[in-house]
Amino acid sequence: MKTGTEFVNPFAPRALQDALRAKSFWEFADFGVPCVREVRHRGLSMGELLDIRRAARCLAALLVVVLGCLALGMERQGTAVVLHVRVEGHIDSVAMVRELQGHLERGADPRFEGVLLELGPGRIRDDLAWALGSAISAARSPVWVWLAGDGGDAGPEQLELAMLGTASWIDPGVSVAWEGPPACAELMPETVDGDRMVRERYSSLWVALERRGASTRLAEGLLRPSAPLRATRVVAGECELVQGPVAPGEDRGLLTLVEPVANGGTRGHVPPSVAVALHMVDGVERSARLVLRQALGEDAARGLRTERVSLKSDLAAQIEEAHKQIAIARAEAALARDQLRERIESGLGRGAYDRAVRARARKALATVERGEAALQQFESLADEHPEVLRTRAPVQADLPGVEETAARAWAREIEYIRRGLASTRAEAMAEAQG
Repeated sequence: MKTGTEFVNPFAPRALQDALRAKSFWEFADFGVPCVREVRHRGLSMGELLDIRRAARCLAALLVVVLGCLALGMERQGTAVVLHVRVEGHIDSVAMVRELQGHLERGADPRFEGVLLELGPGRIRDDLAWALGSAISAARSPVWVWLAGDGGDAGPEQLELAMLGTASWIDPGVSVAWEGPPACAELMPETVDGDRMVRERYSSLWVALERRGASTRLAEGLLRPSAPLRATRVVAGECELVQGPVAPGEDRGLLTLVEPVANGGTRGHVPPSVAVALHMVDGVERSARLVLRQALGEDAARGLRTERVSLKSDLAAQIEEAHKQIAIARAEAALARDQLRERIESGLGRGAYDRAVRARARKALATVERGEAALQQFESLADEHPEVLRTRAPVQADLPGVEETAARAWAREIEYIRRGLASTRAEAMAEAQG
């Protein structure tokens, strides 16, 4: 064994150098009896001896911790990591879909095994289901979809996304049930090509059903049914779609999955057992952990880690804030005009009058700046949430006898406020400059 002399640091305290030269470092750290005797023989006090012993033990403990962390890091490098994206409630805004698309793209990172997309009870606007379905189909990593929730109802759009995923499961407490279009359907932008949207959604769903080994009739039944879509009851885990029309009275014992309703929408109910039997989803699971075991396999899922992201729509709050900002901008524009027309006290001298005019102009300019800031905030919100422009402007002068879209009404309202602020600013700056 090497002697302690070879490990001596010339910048260490003198007592520590003497102790290290007395014995090898490792024997000294253990402080066997011979070592203690020799150190004491060299003139070290018991207090100094204990301090050195304590420092040696701390160094050994630190070494153990570092080695343990390195071992844990090496172990984690071989552990599967899944990006778990949880969506609560409705998917009703473009901003929310953009964020979901970003997470699906991030799932292509090599450190992720794939993306688990957990969809809670709620509905999805048709144009957003189109965009999100395209993102799932184009994803460069596996996207596993889980229809989750505690006793809630998922819409047909969630079921559509589940069928587009790499694999999908449904919580036994969730039913796919709906009637008519979602409440947020009226917020769909007017520029959406409805025919193209249905055509592309139908094609994608048809391909996904073919890949799953399911009946491609489900694509037409879910997206554009011309007649009720029925199936036999589940027996021993199996059921079949009923071919052709069913005469009145012959539908006893059959399940009506989807049927058209008077307002142009559909009504439907697909229990979990039927969804599995018709190969719409791959199985029934109660937790995300069980879903990932099915997706990755028992061996790969052992020690599985997830990176969780939760999303929930705040569209209602954003629309309310946008309405608030446009109302503030309109009020500030009106106030600035009134301030610029305030009467100045008569009887003032020339210099006092000029100062009063400039003070009035500066006051109006400050109000104009507040109005412009509110208008800019509104436009920022409308750019991020285009649904704002599908609502009715809180203050607008309707043109008599003219029907206009919400977008045009908003454009007219915004232009009216902007021009008012600009003209007041120009007039106020002219007065402020004398």
